[in-house]
Amino acid sequence: MIDFRYHLVSIVSIFMALAVGIVLGAGPLKEDIGNTLTSEVKNLRADKASLRSELDAAEKASSARDEFTSASNRSLLAERLKDTTVALVVLPGADPNLVKSTQSTLASAGAVVGSTISVQDNWVDPEKAAFRATLGQQLASQVGVPVDQSGSDVVDAVLARSVLAKAGSTAAGAASALEALRTGDLIRYTPDTIKVASVAVVVAGPVTGSDASVREDKASALSHLAGELDGAGAGAVLVAPSVSPGASNTTSVVTTSRDDGEQSKLLSTVDNAELPMGQASLVFGLLEQEAGKSGQYGLASDATAAFPQLATK
Repeated sequence: MIDFRYHLVSIVSIFMALAVGIVLGAGPLKEDIGNTLTSEVKNLRADKASLRSELDAAEKASSARDEFTSASNRSLLAERLKDTTVALVVLPGADPNLVKSTQSTLASAGAVVGSTISVQDNWVDPEKAAFRATLGQQLASQVGVPVDQSGSDVVDAVLARSVLAKAGSTAAGAASALEALRTGDLIRYTPDTIKVASVAVVVAGPVTGSDASVREDKASALSHLAGELDGAGAGAVLVAPSVSPGASNTTSVVTTSRDDGEQSKLLSTVDNAELPMGQASLVFGLLEQEAGKSGQYGLASDATAAFPQLATK
């Protein structure tokens, strides 16, 4: 009986409260509540319109800056890389449009692309680790790579020394090593007869997947490959598009490289390569590399500057 009375009183209290609320809302408080809500709606609409105007203005300004930079790049970058042969290395997940714009920028700057190497997913597939290690050890002697290092390090060095000028290997040794890497479905490349380069541009995309540790391992492996390419020639620049603010389940190869204290002293990176400014940073970054300097450029929080010093060659 006590429980029944308790529940009965509770139910009655609830209905009384509802009734009081309805009476007050329909009576003395009706006008105040209505005016408050109307005022809030008006304010929200005004804020929305103001924010929309600010966003439109910002987008217009950004588009104008990009158009101006693109137009300026045609004269600013012309012949900057004349007589320079570049190896273009495309990592898994790289945006094809970014690859095309990078090729166009290099051509506009007077560079010769000695080869375009497309690194396949098998390069960082954990299940292919033993295969990569064995193949790397087999090919090491052909391109003068010391074998007293781990398998992943060896195969990275084999690729680097097969396409870059400081390889110290014969053309025949490099050609057969590259063919073995292609046969093993680790890379693809064009043209079939590769012209040895002095510098490299490495185009990265986001490493995706639900397992963070797997993503980090893959990003670290790709970052290490970029570091080997940097050390095998006169330098390298690792580029990637800007990371979307809401991106999830992704790991940046550029960020991974920058987090490596030793590598970040040697390898240059550009985190906004899809923008005209980023393309200009790529060219001047290569010039810095040839001069023995490096930098981390772009708009991300871990960049050291927005763009390199616009030095002359």
